[in-house]
Amino acid sequence: MSSKSLIDIAYTEIRQKIILGDFMPGTLLSENELANELNMSRTPIRTAISHLESEGFVVSLKNRGILVKEISVKEILDMIEVMISFQIQALDSIIERGCPIDIPELEKCLNKQIEASRQDNYPEHVRYSHMFSRCIISVLNNQVMLQNMDSYQDKIIMIATINWKRTPHQPHYSYNRINESLYQALASSDFEGAKQIVKEALRNTRNRVVTEGRM
Repeated sequence: MSSKSLIDIAYTEIRQKIILGDFMPGTLLSENELANELNMSRTPIRTAISHLESEGFVVSLKNRGILVKEISVKEILDMIEVMISFQIQALDSIIERGCPIDIPELEKCLNKQIEASRQDNYPEHVRYSHMFSRCIISVLNNQVMLQNMDSYQDKIIMIATINWKRTPHQPHYSYNRINESLYQALASSDFEGAKQIVKEALRNTRNRVVTEGRM
């Protein structure tokens, strides 16, 4: 197997374990342990870690190991506010210019989100909730916005999944109710109502992040 393939495998495996909370923030990883676990030498592990460090998932500590980073409250708030502002802009575009929205695709994302919650698959629930938001933003046909959404997806899944694992007795899956209401508003062409739902979701999410450190 080529060195590049080994790097890709190491990068994908380690990144996925971080995103799904198998390696929780604060965990110290070692190159030797990762190499043994993935049955490869330390060289591709080291390169994979360098890529993950550039993405903000880990930080290398000299003579100590590789620390899985906690995503800061500020970064969480920044991502949420950008995503909500994109949705508001998309809804304004629908109202002002009559841009069409793909209601069947929204329904598909919503149904998959709800099905994931029935199976208690929280990462997939978050993934499809994110795709639901992306579908709304896609009416703008703005590739830079969509690339931003795509770049945020895994960190949003990571933040939400880690919180889900840390707080098993707290209520989760609140975005089922929010996105169901949003879908109903959009399907009935109540775009002003949809904007109010999005703004209320932003206020509630911001409050949870600031007061409880969770989404």
